[in-house]
Amino acid sequence: MIRVMRSGTIAFLLGATSVTLVAPTAFAGNTAAAPALSTVTFSVPGMTCPLCPATVKAAMSGVKGVQSVKVDLASRTATVVFDASMTSATAIAAASENAGYKALARS
Repeated sequence: MIRVMRSGTIAFLLGATSVTLVAPTAFAGNTAAAPALSTVTFSVPGMTCPLCPATVKAAMSGVKGVQSVKVDLASRTATVVFDASMTSATAIAAASENAGYKALARS
């Protein structure tokens, strides 16, 4: 028998043995907040060929705190989701520029 408790624990009854699993958020003292994620779309006008997006994505993804990068060659944009407590749009743009592709944050 499986039973899910309101506290987030899951109890299993296996024959005469019961096992209780506790979700990490149910531990006392676990007060870690979710990261403050920001999303910025960059204009990357220098992307002109099918290989350019891979270079831009690799450069932006290499910045510590970047969660995801979606590059669109047709619109010449890169949309980046990142932890604002670890990096900034300026740092991400600089990484792209260091790879040879100027990136301008759209407002």
